[in-house]
Amino acid sequence: MSDTALPRVLCVDDEPNVLAAMERNLFGEFDVVTALSGDAGLRTISWSEPFAVIMSDMRMPGMDGATFLSKAREVSPDSVRVLLTGQADVESSIAAINKGAIFRYLCKPCAREDLSSALNDAVNQYRLVRAEKELLATTLTASVKTMTEVLAMVAPWAFQRAAFAQSCVQHALPKLDWADGWIYTIAASLSQIGCVGIPADIMKADAAQRTLTDDEKKLLQEHPDVASRLVAGIPRLERVAEIIRHQAKEAPTSAPVEVIRGSQLLRAALELERHLARGESLERPWEVMRAARPPIPEYIIKSLSDFRANIAGVRSARIRELVPGWVVDEDILTTNGLMVLTKGHELTDTAISALQRLLAANAVREPIRVRGLPDGAAS
Repeated sequence: MSDTALPRVLCVDDEPNVLAAMERNLFGEFDVVTALSGDAGLRTISWSEPFAVIMSDMRMPGMDGATFLSKAREVSPDSVRVLLTGQADVESSIAAINKGAIFRYLCKPCAREDLSSALNDAVNQYRLVRAEKELLATTLTASVKTMTEVLAMVAPWAFQRAAFAQSCVQHALPKLDWADGWIYTIAASLSQIGCVGIPADIMKADAAQRTLTDDEKKLLQEHPDVASRLVAGIPRLERVAEIIRHQAKEAPTSAPVEVIRGSQLLRAALELERHLARGESLERPWEVMRAARPPIPEYIIKSLSDFRANIAGVRSARIRELVPGWVVDEDILTTNGLMVLTKGHELTDTAISALQRLLAANAVREPIRVRGLPDGAAS
């Protein structure tokens, strides 16, 4: 919906005369589209440009208004929903509102001024929702990308761990069907930002399960808290920060559900990363996760049980041929012996760009041994 276009409003009612009156009353203020039933309304939503507001009568044959608006929410979650109801339906309307599906309900008959005011409020709510998503898709995402790129340059081993965790999370989310998946993806990508001050040899010793000094153990134990404090200062990332803080332990039962399950998923991903960092196979990832303590919920284990199951055979590829989602099958070192990527690292756009810059400076050799996904698909 552009700033100059009239806000699009879908009105659903089984009475043609009511719909005709709405079109007359709202003409010139809203772009009104009508439908005579819940089924027709759902088809209209699926076939049309997005609606700012979806308004429905409560009492309709076949599918009532509350049911229709609940289904409409699944098809067009950003659209703001308004319910028109008679006095006899007030109790059921309030129940629908309490379930979170309805922005506002209006009693019939509704004066034109009241209807127009309510629809304008709904349009403003729609614009707020869209602005929030735009912020997440642009400014916030760009900030997170910058932070991860800095991590890749300063502490490549920590970046690899975070990139692996992000890959796991993105693999699991479609199966888990959680709302606001961006929270969990960003938590994974920033989970290791607190490792910037930890020497790489300590991380390697930890991965190899070698004995660490008390000071080294303290550095490792504190990095989630350090990362959480850094991330908490970014607007809208408060819950992301809490997920990061609990990546190695159970979140309290009083924590928001996003923090509880997000920290569990992140911990599962990092268990797999540590297993791979020790040079062990991920052919049976469920066994690795079931051995973790505190225990990881079975439904999260199931969501990652086929992680990388469709990785194809080993091939050699030039850096210009690399595709995000391919997995490095050898340690990649600079010409002077510095580690760039370890075996088992999944390539991302950032990692490929880094390799291209190194190649241009004659600081890395090609071809590189990788495992690709069928048809370049992501894991």
